[in-house]
Amino acid sequence: MLRNFMPSTINLKQEDKTMKKLIAVVLLLMFALVLVAAAETPNYVTTGGKTYFCEKMKPGLFCARITMDDGTILKVPFGKVDSYSCKGRLFERLPVKCEGAPEDCTALMEYITSRNGLRLYKYCEYGECGDLYNNTYQEAHLQFVFFVFQEGEFYLEVDQKNAPTVLPFFGIEVL
Repeated sequence: MLRNFMPSTINLKQEDKTMKKLIAVVLLLMFALVLVAAAETPNYVTTGGKTYFCEKMKPGLFCARITMDDGTILKVPFGKVDSYSCKGRLFERLPVKCEGAPEDCTALMEYITSRNGLRLYKYCEYGECGDLYNNTYQEAHLQFVFFVFQEGEFYLEVDQKNAPTVLPFFGIEVL
């Protein structure tokens, strides 16, 4: 009697294992679908107090090319863009506080992260080429400047001296 009972117990254990694997695979697939759906952030451009949500947004050299959901294409000069989001990256127009920049100068800066009401932004600019007269000419090169803003107002420029303390505050590792 015991011999007849044992094989059916083994079959039940195998069925339980198969069912557990099936449930785990289904849950994993559902979780992956949720992550993919959450990763699709909307593209938009804000200009003149209006926000245009779009299917595609392609930043060019001087204009943003916006493809609306109905297929119409708008071109907006970057000088008139207040903020935009493209492929999950957010850019906002903020005052530039660099050496030689005029007081009323603004630029689109990439939002990196925030903490305790402070927001970290990255600004891309081309470095100076030097002076041919003094034989200090260099090729133009892209350089990044990081700024901290609080409630839309300039708070701090991240430089070589304060980077080892400011960047870890925002959770960015300094090498």
